[in-house]
Amino acid sequence: MPRLAWVLLPLALYGAWLGVALACGRRPSRHALNVQLSVLLMLYLLATAGLGIFWVANQQLPVFDWHYLFGYGTLALVALHLWFNLPVVWRALRSGGRATPRTAQPRRPMPARAAMAGLAVVVFGAGYLAGTLRAPAPAAAPAALEDGVAAVVRFHAHSSLSRTGVFASAPGIDWGDAPPPFKRYPDAPAIAPGRATGAGAGLSAALRAPVSRSGPLKLAEVGTLLHLAAGITQRRGGQALRAAPSSGGLFPSELYLLVRRIEGLAPGIYHYDAEGGRLAALGPLSRIDGVPSAADADAAVVLTSVFHRTGYKYRERAWRYAVADGGHLLENLRVAAHAMGLHAALAQRFDERLLAGALGIDNQLEAPLAVMELRRDGRAAPPVFTPATEHPASLGATSRIQQATSLRLPADRGAGRIALPPPQPSAMPVMRAITERRSRRRFSGAAVPLPALAALLADMRQPAQLSAAVRIHLVVNRVQGLTPGVYRYGPGHALDRVRNGDFAAAARSAALAQDVIGDAAVVLVLSADHPTMLAEGARGYRHAFLEAGLVGERWLLGATARGLGACPVGAFYDDEAAALIGADGRREWVLHFAALGVAQAQ
Repeated sequence: MPRLAWVLLPLALYGAWLGVALACGRRPSRHALNVQLSVLLMLYLLATAGLGIFWVANQQLPVFDWHYLFGYGTLALVALHLWFNLPVVWRALRSGGRATPRTAQPRRPMPARAAMAGLAVVVFGAGYLAGTLRAPAPAAAPAALEDGVAAVVRFHAHSSLSRTGVFASAPGIDWGDAPPPFKRYPDAPAIAPGRATGAGAGLSAALRAPVSRSGPLKLAEVGTLLHLAAGITQRRGGQALRAAPSSGGLFPSELYLLVRRIEGLAPGIYHYDAEGGRLAALGPLSRIDGVPSAADADAAVVLTSVFHRTGYKYRERAWRYAVADGGHLLENLRVAAHAMGLHAALAQRFDERLLAGALGIDNQLEAPLAVMELRRDGRAAPPVFTPATEHPASLGATSRIQQATSLRLPADRGAGRIALPPPQPSAMPVMRAITERRSRRRFSGAAVPLPALAALLADMRQPAQLSAAVRIHLVVNRVQGLTPGVYRYGPGHALDRVRNGDFAAAARSAALAQDVIGDAAVVLVLSADHPTMLAEGARGYRHAFLEAGLVGERWLLGATARGLGACPVGAFYDDEAAALIGADGRREWVLHFAALGVAQAQ
C-alpha cells in the first residue's frame, strides 16, 4: 500500500467503526469520543516520536515521508483534541483559574499507577539510549597508527547502514550545529578572474581527451574552470545550487589553486570563493608543498573538505559523502579542462600534512582530499610515498579514516551478455551541460530509449583516473528493448545479465525507501572490488570513493546532455544494496546510487 494509506489506516478504521456505531443507533458520548481520540493521538505521537528518535536523530538522514506524514496525522488529532477540550479550558479561564467542583473519581490502585509510571520510564529510557548513546568509537592506537587496511575495514563497517544496526548506532562525537556554507578570507587581496568563452567543445569528445589549443593558460579560463567545478549555477528557494551535486546540498568541498604559469595571475597560492566568484591571494608557493608531481604543471587545483559541513547532519557516514562529492566536482573540472585544451590529471600521491601546511589549514577539520594537475602537455613521473604515521582524531572515525588513507613523502625527500547499440556522441557544449545539470527527483512512467542509455554508458567508460576497483551495475526497470533486471556493464560496451525480474521495490527498499530510486527507469549502482581497491593499501579506499564520484558525475552530465533526469543518492543499507546487485558484501562494497529516467514536467 502507499505510505499515505498506511498512515491513514488507523484513522480510517476508527472512522469506519464510528460510522457503524452511528448507523446502529449507538451514538458515543462526547466523553467517549474524547477518550478515543486521545488514544489515537497517543498512538500517532508515539509513532512520530519513535521515527524521530530511530530514523532522523539516530541516522541523521533527511526527514523522509513516514516521519512527516505521521506528524501531520498527529497535528490533525491535536486539533480535534483541543476542540473537544476547549469548553473545559474556557470555563477555567472564566473562573480565573479557580478549581471547579467535580464528581469524585475512584482512585486507581497503586499497582496500576506504578505500572504506568514504570512503563513511561522504560519508554523514555529506551528512546534516550537508542538516540543518544553508543558504544564509544574505537580508541586511538597508543603508539602508532593501526594498519591502514584494517582501519578501512573497521570504518566501512562502522559507517554502514542496516535495518538492525540503526538501533545500535549513534554519533561517536558531538558535531554541533551547522557551520557557515562558504569559506572566506576577508583580509586577503581579492582578484576577479572573469569568465572565458571556452568550454564549448561537445561533451562526449571532451570526456575522452583534450581538444587542441595554443598559447598559455589565461586567468579568465581559470575563472571558468573553477566556476564549472564548484561555482553557483542557480539560486532557488534561498539555496545556492552549485555546478556539482552534493549530498544533502551541504557542499563540504573547498578549492585552492597552486599557480605557476597562468597569464594574468602571479605565481602563488589562491583560494576560490564560490559565492563571490573571486580568488583570494594567500601567499607565495611553498618550497615543499607535498605535491612533487605538480612541480612542472601550469597550475594545480587542490580539493579539500570541511568535514563539519557534512558531519553535523550525516555523522560518521560524512567522510563517504564528502569524498564522493569531491569526485563529482573533480569530473566537472576534468571535462571542462579538456574542453579548453588542457591535460587534467589527478595526482595519485601527495603528502596531506605538508600540503595542508602550505594552504594554512589544520588537516583535521579541513583536510586535502585530491589534487588535479593542469598542463598544456606532458605528465610528470609519480614520486614514492609511505603511509602516514600520525593519528589525529578530533572528528572521531572521520579523522581516523582520513588519516588512514593519507600518505607521507619519505623523510629523506558473464553469462547472458547483451551487446549495446553503437554510442551516439553528444555535441552539447560542456559549459551548457554543467550549468544546466540539476538533480531531478521525479520521473514519469516513460521508458528510457536503449540508444540513449548505451551512449550514456559509453561516455562513462573512461580510463580509471585513480582506482580500477569501481564496478558498474544497473537495475533496469523501464528501458526500451531491455528486459527488466540487474545487469553489470562490462568490457566491450556490453551488459552482462546478473538476474531477470522486477527489482524496483528492492532498490527502493535498499535506498531507505526513497521514491527517487523506486520510481527511476534505471538505477546506477557503483561498487568497489575489495581486493583491487585495497591492493595499494588504505589509500585505495579514498581513491575508490573519488573514482565513484567521477563516474557518477559522467552519468549526471550524460543524462543532462540527452534530455533525461538523474539524481545521485548516497544513503542506502549497505547489506541490502550488495544483495540487490548479487554481490558478496565481503568482496565488493557498494559506494553509490544514482537514478535515471524521463523527468516529470515541472
